[in-house]
Amino acid sequence: MSRHLKNIISIFKYNKKELENIKKQINLFKDKEYIAIYNPYCIGIMNSTKELFENTLALSELFNDKYINEIADCIIENNIKQVIFSPIAFGWKELIEKLKEKNMNIKIKFFWHGSHSLLVNRDESYFLFNILEMCDRKIVDSIAFAKESMANFYQQKGYNSCFIKNTVKNINLSDIKNTEYYKTIEKSKDKSKVNVGIYSAGDRWEKNIFNQISSLSLIKNVVLDCIPSTDLVSSFCKLMNITLKESSGYLKREEMVARMALNDINLYVTFTECSPIVPLESLEMGVPCITGNNHHYFKNTKLEEYLIVKSEDDIDEIAEKTNIALNNKEEILVIYKEWKKKYDEESKISVIEFLNS
Repeated sequence: MSRHLKNIISIFKYNKKELENIKKQINLFKDKEYIAIYNPYCIGIMNSTKELFENTLALSELFNDKYINEIADCIIENNIKQVIFSPIAFGWKELIEKLKEKNMNIKIKFFWHGSHSLLVNRDESYFLFNILEMCDRKIVDSIAFAKESMANFYQQKGYNSCFIKNTVKNINLSDIKNTEYYKTIEKSKDKSKVNVGIYSAGDRWEKNIFNQISSLSLIKNVVLDCIPSTDLVSSFCKLMNITLKESSGYLKREEMVARMALNDINLYVTFTECSPIVPLESLEMGVPCITGNNHHYFKNTKLEEYLIVKSEDDIDEIAEKTNIALNNKEEILVIYKEWKKKYDEESKISVIEFLNS
């Protein structure tokens, strides 16, 4: 039997030790108002969920009926009143149906991090259709979106929808600077260059990386740190005569933000977003981040003028905004700190409103 086939079979096998570990984690939330469940393999969504909600549970795909039944029993037995799914993975629909079967009074809610522009990705459409189908059956009590226009749209369509303002609170620049990883990377930094970072993008269409790389070719003395990188990204950097740092593979969040902190500027000018946490992570690390005109951050503030690219596929505009931000870094960070205080309160209120929906 091939190793690949063995791995597939192992997914469906009953793993008692793994299940007991999940149940121990659920037991920690006995009598709590809610738990928020996320897939640990979706890194951005995981970080977002853990930033917003206090009671969180990592749960990957579920393919075993015994797993699903015992997890549902454990949640019910611990008298947890609401279960928030952020957003959905294979097998979670079956878990939801089992929870409602065992206790019709338990509240089921979803936090959807995507938008309709991403439905070109097959899994996105499959999962959203499942969520809406459960809403229509009244199995799901409410659905939150990380994009304000999505929440408004579904309200108009008759759904009980909310808008949650993503934020970043659980990382600290001083703590990051004290890590060995930061100190090691700092030694290799060439301070005579303009150090730029592009993260969590790869070469997917929606992340617009080639326009961003093109814009860097208009700025002198640039060194690019790009994670993850690909052969195509590397080849394009050579074509644009841009120095690309040696790429690392998977990094922990603390390592990623350490790299962000050592740059002069970071870019995240993507074609489509909801509430991207990369720009906030960057600014929390004391580094401006140029971003696209497709989310709610910085509206009607000076930060909008400094950091938001209105036409994401305009190479000249990306380069212009990058230069402006480099020349106004200190002012940007002062404005950001004041903006963030008010914004974090708004984010907290948006979560409370969702929990009460």
